[in-house]
Amino acid sequence: MRIKIKRRVRTSSSEQWALFDADVMDENEQPTNIGKADVHYDPEMVFVTMLLWSEFTETLDETTVQQVIDEIMDEITEPVGAAGDFSLDFFTPSLKDYKFQTSLEDEDEWDEDEEDDDEEPHERNGKNPWN
Repeated sequence: MRIKIKRRVRTSSSEQWALFDADVMDENEQPTNIGKADVHYDPEMVFVTMLLWSEFTETLDETTVQQVIDEIMDEITEPVGAAGDFSLDFFTPSLKDYKFQTSLEDEDEWDEDEEDDDEEPHERNGKNPWN
């Protein structure tokens, strides 16, 4: 399993990431979306709400899920020099129950300011910004 991230939004103190398994391709031959993370940076701690889709976690044992979380948290804290301490809210909802809503008339506006990085996978299906 190779965890890859795609930053969706960045502010001065937070980020929103889509999470992928680059070793497993979806029906569009893109890395499989396994979840998302909302990250808030504080000088002393990183606060994270992480969703890993149940379709991904239901095939893994608890130790493997913890390894995935640890890998993602390392990616969140180490490269940016953020505080090593973190508070993590972790959920495993079903992707089929996930709903994305926007007030934008044209959903493509979501990607206008996005930085492209060829190393990070991304493809939208028009309904879910995490694909």
